[in-house]
Amino acid sequence: MKKRFDKSRPVLRQAQLDHTTTSRAKKLRAALLGATYLSLSLALTACGGRNDVDSADQTIPSATNNAATTADDSRLPSRTAMINTSGMEAGASNDRFIVKYRDGTSERTSPETVQPLLNAHGKRFGMKARHLRRLGVGADLIASDRKLTAVEATAFMRDLASNPDVEYVEADVPMHTTMTPNDPDYAPRQWALQQRGNMSNWPAGIRPEQAWDISNGSGVVIAMLDNGVTPHSDLDANILPGYDFTASNRGGNGSNPGLAEGTCGVTWHGTHVAGILAALTNNGKGMAGTAWGAKVVPVRVLNGCGSGLMSDVADGVTWAAGGTVSGVPANPFPARVLNLSLGGNGNCSITYQQAIDDATGRGASVVVAAGNDNLNAGFYQPGNCQGVIVASSLMPDGTRGNSANYGPVVDLAAPGENIWSTWASGGRTPTSESYTFLSGTSMAAPFVSGVIALAQAAAPKPLTPPEVRSLLMQNARAFVPGSQTFPLGAGMLDAAATVEAARSGKIPAAADFRCVQKKSNVMQLDCQDLSTSRGGPTLVSRTWKLGDNPEVTVTDARHWDNLNIEYAGNYDMSLKVTDSSGATSKVVRRLAVYAPPVQTLRPDQAIRFSANSYEVSFYSITVPAGAKSLTTAMSGGAGTAIMRVRRDTPSMLNPICEGTIVSGRAQNCVISNPQPGTYYIALSAFTNVQDVSMVASLAN
Repeated sequence: MKKRFDKSRPVLRQAQLDHTTTSRAKKLRAALLGATYLSLSLALTACGGRNDVDSADQTIPSATNNAATTADDSRLPSRTAMINTSGMEAGASNDRFIVKYRDGTSERTSPETVQPLLNAHGKRFGMKARHLRRLGVGADLIASDRKLTAVEATAFMRDLASNPDVEYVEADVPMHTTMTPNDPDYAPRQWALQQRGNMSNWPAGIRPEQAWDISNGSGVVIAMLDNGVTPHSDLDANILPGYDFTASNRGGNGSNPGLAEGTCGVTWHGTHVAGILAALTNNGKGMAGTAWGAKVVPVRVLNGCGSGLMSDVADGVTWAAGGTVSGVPANPFPARVLNLSLGGNGNCSITYQQAIDDATGRGASVVVAAGNDNLNAGFYQPGNCQGVIVASSLMPDGTRGNSANYGPVVDLAAPGENIWSTWASGGRTPTSESYTFLSGTSMAAPFVSGVIALAQAAAPKPLTPPEVRSLLMQNARAFVPGSQTFPLGAGMLDAAATVEAARSGKIPAAADFRCVQKKSNVMQLDCQDLSTSRGGPTLVSRTWKLGDNPEVTVTDARHWDNLNIEYAGNYDMSLKVTDSSGATSKVVRRLAVYAPPVQTLRPDQAIRFSANSYEVSFYSITVPAGAKSLTTAMSGGAGTAIMRVRRDTPSMLNPICEGTIVSGRAQNCVISNPQPGTYYIALSAFTNVQDVSMVASLAN
């Protein structure tokens, strides 16, 4: 069932903490909610922001957020794993899952201890679960011996998450290429490389000839994460040995053998992308590649049909940048640029984010296609992950490509319609080399990756991934006036301006941040400003914006610790930095906030709350129409705990009633004439708490 996009506009509110309580209790609450450096309290509704949809009846991919479904399950312990089902289609079946165990546990230390646990989990569901392998990010890939419905899969993931040693559980969701075939007789064949005299005809061309006077990308390695390459005389000399990560065919060199059997249509997608990246140039035949002096490592993560699994892509990202993947030989050619012309539904998975963080930490820029569903690119991973560069596509006249995704997370746009590149003949296996036209953001991404290779080869010093993003965006050409009704980033990719700026040695200011929901049992974000200015001018201001809330401008780097969110959902976070010369850099990324696990209570059902300092547990109770009062009472036990009660959402913000228990002194919260609905009770441990009793009762 598809979920309608919520077009409501969130507002910023300060947490209401000025209730009639003791001064000490106020200080305790402030300390518990406070940030390490500065705390904001945000009251938000999901998916806020402008230009997220083009019409009221626009829908988003099904099952893009499962936050609400994690509530109301009394089986979940207070310390539970993050559960991410956002990429699962409601009507699809699932048999592969990713589980990561916490550092220091026996399961994390010894993978062989995982299988006995899986035996017990599988038995409870009348199936067998087996351990397949350990991923490069340290998570474990497991499989069930039968396909599970979405409901069964969610229940199975909850069961896995009930182990306190588990950090997170995710479905191993499908990924696919992001292209669409087009008319092979279209001409001129390489409009995307047009420039100078023809610019008036093809304003979206990337102007590479001036860039080639400076750099051809020599010395730079580009990893192409796709469905492999086929032999081609206009490409072979620039292809290095790669690796095949697809589950059924691990090993090899990253080539695409096609399909021996099956029902899907084979695609030579990777061969086409590789040609855009680095086809041979000035060889008297065929086509010109964007960075024809660079080398390409084919990392096969999709099959001959152009589809694959998130776990294989994540391992490919880790390996391509020089990281270690268990059981896989080291990559002898670590890449400076990773091109991912692929994507799938859902919030950015933790598995993806950890792999991308590892790659960017090694200095590799990760370029991702925005997708071709005529929707907000923030709905698709890995383009909605932090640290990536997202490319949408353009028509020759500079308008948005057919069905190209758009939105705040898109960084810039590049040619993506009717792109001529290398191909293979053959319906099942590659029989002979050829060329063809394809369209899609799959074609736009390699133009961006190729220009990054040109720029890195020209730069006196290597640029960091955030600096590369900033360089591309600062040197993008303005869109054709009136051509853009949807946001496509900073402008149109300009190879000449970008490479010239790189050669100058001026390192741009670069906005960058990381936000994580560190704790699965509370809706809080931890956001850290990672912006840099290595080029001379210092950063003088930083402007943050979350959804449609007012901007917050500060002069120094901030660590927004314990940023409380009122409603589960997706939010666009932006950071714009300005240096002393007036130059700016901006990055926008989509953040997913998941609801905490909630234990459902019956009226007058007493529970015992024991927790370590700063741990939080949520409970819910349904209040019927006509109730005269809702009373929540704490008593007994040891330690200091804070109780907050509010309606509709399990949040720490804006409680209707609250109280603090110190050393067993009883505290009551009474809400008179409550509106009907679900009320949530948050119990927060300020100190270590033992055996505090809490009961919720109704007067009718």
